Amino acid sequence: MGHRNIRAVPRSFLGAVALLTLLGTVKADLVAEPDRPVLTGIAAAPEIFPPDSPSERTCGHLVPGPVNSGRTATVRDLVGLRDFGPLGLGSEGTPGFDISPDGHRLAVQVRQADAATNAYCQAVLSYDLQDPVAAPKLVSAGGDFVRQTSSIDGLSGFASGVPVPLTPKWSPDGRRIAFLRRQGGRTRLVVAGDNGSSQEISGDAPGDVVDFSWNASGRSLYFDQSDALQAARAQIRDEATLGYRYDDRFWMLASTEPYPRGSFEPTHYRVDISPAGVVGRPQRTDRQRDSEDPGTFQRVTVSVSTDPEPKFAYLSRLHVRVDGRELACPGDLCINVSAGWYSPDRRQIVFLRREGWALGDTAIYAWDEGAERPTRLLKTEDGLSGCILATDELVCGRERSAAPRDIVAIGLRKGSFRQLVDLNPEWDGLRLGSVTRLHWRNRLGLEAMGDLVMPPVTRTGGYPLVVVQYDTRGFLRGGTGDEYPIQAIAAAGFAVLSLSRPMDLNTSLARSGKAFNQGALMRDWADRASVHDSLLQGIAAVRARIPIDPDHIAITGLSDGASTASYALIHSDIFSLALLSTCCEDPQITTTEIGPAYSEMQAEYQYALPWEENRSSWEKISLAMNAGHICARIFVQAADREARMSLASFAALREHHVPIEMYIYPDEYHIKWQPSHRAMIYARNLETLRDWVSRPRPSCPASARSDQVHAAIQASKSHSRSNRPL
Repeated sequence: MGHRNIRAVPRSFLGAVALLTLLGTVKADLVAEPDRPVLTGIAAAPEIFPPDSPSERTCGHLVPGPVNSGRTATVRDLVGLRDFGPLGLGSEGTPGFDISPDGHRLAVQVRQADAATNAYCQAVLSYDLQDPVAAPKLVSAGGDFVRQTSSIDGLSGFASGVPVPLTPKWSPDGRRIAFLRRQGGRTRLVVAGDNGSSQEISGDAPGDVVDFSWNASGRSLYFDQSDALQAARAQIRDEATLGYRYDDRFWMLASTEPYPRGSFEPTHYRVDISPAGVVGRPQRTDRQRDSEDPGTFQRVTVSVSTDPEPKFAYLSRLHVRVDGRELACPGDLCINVSAGWYSPDRRQIVFLRREGWALGDTAIYAWDEGAERPTRLLKTEDGLSGCILATDELVCGRERSAAPRDIVAIGLRKGSFRQLVDLNPEWDGLRLGSVTRLHWRNRLGLEAMGDLVMPPVTRTGGYPLVVVQYDTRGFLRGGTGDEYPIQAIAAAGFAVLSLSRPMDLNTSLARSGKAFNQGALMRDWADRASVHDSLLQGIAAVRARIPIDPDHIAITGLSDGASTASYALIHSDIFSLALLSTCCEDPQITTTEIGPAYSEMQAEYQYALPWEENRSSWEKISLAMNAGHICARIFVQAADREARMSLASFAALREHHVPIEMYIYPDEYHIKWQPSHRAMIYARNLETLRDWVSRPRPSCPASARSDQVHAAIQASKSHSRSNRPL
């Protein structure tokens, strides 16, 4: 599968992990991690999510059911949403669905978390697009949750809790569907026929199938398998009997076992299928496609790549070549492009690009062959994910602020939306909080945006405010990492500001053509200061619209969001509660307890090291170094593989009598994957908010307040008042 291997400047350790695991800066290998036992002994989970009936335990709720009747959203509603495709937005990603060659059917690979059993219900469903009211056909059910592994700083097989965006593919004749399913510790290829038959396929080595495609005739399937990576893992296991030499294969924060270092190309296989559906024996091949396939020479090619210069700008650009000659795209219309396609039938290039305030909108453009410039068909605030070009339509996953992902067709003539599949019709009947889009700038002039979610029921007096970070595009489910149930929090009477952080300062400077000193920016944590000011301006924009209870403003965050929260606790006293999914950034941890690979990255990006000689720099972001003047309650829910990051801060804060509490979730990753854990994280965050708002704010030492922060808030008020809902 294709990858965007973009390197961005890590703003901090937590920011680096965010960039690596969430924003596409690592190569996603789509190789499942070796299976571990699923935890079922969490006592509180059954109390929150008791099975309603035996059918629920056997995935009886996987097929959409009746609409709810006007109640508010609950934690259970959010945990149990049906999902497909990639975790986040990205129109260039694997979609999670496919359309049959005749355009009459749509197959989608669905997953649904079940907190009561701490497992996922998964299935391939087929929808009849000619009969919108017909129930979907169940093609296949079962299989284990498949988690991605990635390559980070040269380490391969780095596990995560991010789901592989499993995507079924129709055969060219529309008689069969091929898809991936994990069972018994191995991911295999499955071919299901229209007669209800199915057969599993895998190569002759113990790797996982990571990619596959049909040939043009439909008589063969090509698939790739992670044999080399599995062999490298086996070699490391053999090394265990002799003891591991500590070297650059280690990432100690996650594992005390070394990772395979280097890149590992997959093994290519081909398997033939007879007209009667008989599957032959897979054979290794040096190539993925044979000479019978069309496309050996394509008259028109469309691709998207990142400009190598200027460094740190990370501008994605559309490239179109016609008869070997690259077309010149006028102006800036071909930058910030996320995906592009060529339609031979329409003799037209179609592409998507980010634009508008803070690049918060997605626009669809059409560029006819021979035309001087592209034409914009539409611009939308909706988030689009994994699109497929049909004859006259672009079919995409779509997320709206108040609605989970569905599948829509977007007309290429008029730019109109048409819903094809709604996997969560029950959501439509819920009484939700209203959503208003806000825009603002920080003091450096960087654009930012947020969504203000109000409780469904109005209240008198000031609203307690909860800030959720750090990308507000698409469905407002739980913030980045999905741990803060926004609509459930709003239903409990809180106003919620879901915000997007501004563009990375290094990137903004590079795109503007301004020279900058990378070492100085890192030493001063200039991007952190930029994000902090934007955060304050966003709160001021909310204050200009609604009354806020100044004693009850909470901040939440995972990864880069946790870095923002920690910085805010150090540099202001606005927040009386911080709910963190990861914590914390202290140099005595990040410089010694992760491993040589991370140390090399720190040196490459010019962190202020050694930290003992640069204490004034690290004091800007370290909770441990500032424990004496932190004036907030802190509640941490950390993955076991990252919990050690918090120990220095936890000890220092406890020593200074700062109220801090931490829960550690076993067998978890930066993005947590176990349904029972997500249910408990949701529930504990909500219960902590309810308890916090019921208590008065404790008095704070005067030294905790920054005059600079107050100045930034006052300066932002006049500007933010000009914002209007979109």
